[in-house]
Amino acid sequence: IINSLKNLGISYPNQELVRKILRCLPKSWTSKVTAIEEAKDLTTLPLEQLLGSLMTHETTMKNHESVETKKKKTIALRASKEESESDEDEDLALITSQFKKFLTSQKEELTCFKCKKTGHFKSDCPSLKKKEQFKKSNEHSKKKKAMVATSDSDCSSFEEESDKEVADIAFMAIEEEEEEEVNFSFDELQDAYDNLFHEYKNVCLKNKFLKKNAISMSKEIENLKNVNSNYIYEIEILNVSLKLTNDFKDENENLKLEIDALKTTFSKFSNSSDKLDNLLGLQRCVFDKAGLGYEEMNNVKHFNNFFVKKN
Repeated sequence: IINSLKNLGISYPNQELVRKILRCLPKSWTSKVTAIEEAKDLTTLPLEQLLGSLMTHETTMKNHESVETKKKKTIALRASKEESESDEDEDLALITSQFKKFLTSQKEELTCFKCKKTGHFKSDCPSLKKKEQFKKSNEHSKKKKAMVATSDSDCSSFEEESDKEVADIAFMAIEEEEEEEVNFSFDELQDAYDNLFHEYKNVCLKNKFLKKNAISMSKEIENLKNVNSNYIYEIEILNVSLKLTNDFKDENENLKLEIDALKTTFSKFSNSSDKLDNLLGLQRCVFDKAGLGYEEMNNVKHFNNFFVKKN
């Protein structure tokens, strides 16, 4: 905002900017604001120093918040585990106590549906056992009589006896079906309860095992998420380094081209200097007057008297 205002041509003094920034902070920063106002002079406090102190305070607050959230999560996990285990134990104890009460009440109030007496079931009724024994003896005697009887007996009497026997047999079958459907002994109920209790224990153990697996899997998922974020960060760093290497390669190629150009220009300059030396070597001296019709020996002056007498 300050830079945009400066671009628009609006400038504020440093003191006013510092005060505006302190006023814009939320209520959670009141302690930090009062500490800055008491410890430092706002008229001479630079803006960069203020921003640096505020950023460090923000990072420390974030670190404290992350530590507190981690502690709360661990406490919640422990509490949920303990509560789930205690709830399962309470349910198990409640079921066992209720079933034991049911069994004791059934044991105390056993009534027979045949003689209406307490203490035994219909299958263990003594009167019913006596009747069954009597019927078996009658059937045995009837079979003996049938073996002794001749073929001269009337068809009508034979049909009547067969009808009676069929009716009695049908009635006995119905009674046996009713006994199988209704009557249960105490031992059978106890065995059924033991089996159900054993299955319930197995189910509880499986449930605990699955809960532990779920917790471990959630931890593994969090770890994998952290690893994935680290890999993503490393990939970003590698992409940045790859871009830098590509830029360096392009710059290196450009420098190689510049070096080649400089070498060509340098070779041209070296050839020109050699040519200049050759030209200077081929140049005639000023005092050299040799040419067409020029004889060098005729132009030589001969001095006869090198010494002159002094007057």
